Amino acid sequence: MNAPSAPHWHGYYDADELDEIRYAIQTTAICSNGVNLRVRVYEQSGNVPTVMVGHGLLGYGLAFARFHLPFWRRGWRVIQFDLPGMGESEGTRGAATVQEMIAAWRDVSVWVAARFDSPRFAMGNAEDGVLAYYALANDPTIAGLSVHTLFEYGDVHAVGWIHPRAAVRVLRPVLGSLERVSTRFSLPGHWTIPWNHVFAGPDDKHYRKHLADDPLSLRRGRITLGRSLISEYATPVPFEACETPVQVIISTRSRIWPAGSVRHSAERLGGPHEIIEIEEPHWKNSRAFHDRYCALVATWFERWMTPR
Repeated sequence: MNAPSAPHWHGYYDADELDEIRYAIQTTAICSNGVNLRVRVYEQSGNVPTVMVGHGLLGYGLAFARFHLPFWRRGWRVIQFDLPGMGESEGTRGAATVQEMIAAWRDVSVWVAARFDSPRFAMGNAEDGVLAYYALANDPTIAGLSVHTLFEYGDVHAVGWIHPRAAVRVLRPVLGSLERVSTRFSLPGHWTIPWNHVFAGPDDKHYRKHLADDPLSLRRGRITLGRSLISEYATPVPFEACETPVQVIISTRSRIWPAGSVRHSAERLGGPHEIIEIEEPHWKNSRAFHDRYCALVATWFERWMTPR
């Protein structure tokens, strides 16, 4: 294992955060679908809770450490991994499919279960949360989940920043036709998703600019990724059949995933669940926002420390 060395990610953080990251993180790699995934371990000694997290599709783990550090400060272990073809993981850049990303979640979870005692949790602040649900719902090794959006792939609200009719009637057939011609077609990341609606805090302009200049962010997404994200893919565990405790935190002013559609999905959950609504835009980069959000997640996880 070795400490992270890529310099660009330093620009996301204050000096004291950089000290914590350098001290806490050890890195390794695991194989998933024939490619090596970069895995970062915010290590703790002893039998402590373990939280697994991927990342939203625009960035990678080292760009989102403010989502990890609050748990490490509580004395919890955090396992963070970059999705295939993103960040520091191997694979064709920006080309992963939903199925490949779900497989990555499962492979990381198996790796974690073999090394660390329970309780083990998983969380996500964007697509990574939905992927975690698809991969880990009703998995007996997982004590609880926390997600920031919840949908079924193929639901028009899965791409809430696109007009639903346009997604169904126009975008799906267009992407399918382009993919049949060549899977190498790609688009700039900021063309496909409005970054100012994702990182929508009043002081997030610098963060968006730094992320756009980051060589490891999603500068371009391939047709295979785009088509996969809007294709139908049924949940292995329907929401109504889920027994894993699931927390859904809804940003009521999100322009990425409308609050109403996320709430509808959350209300379908058949097992223990909690729905929390925060009067916020989709996400903010500020430390205060992350601390408040992660405190909600930690409180939920603490309810499920003892196996059911």
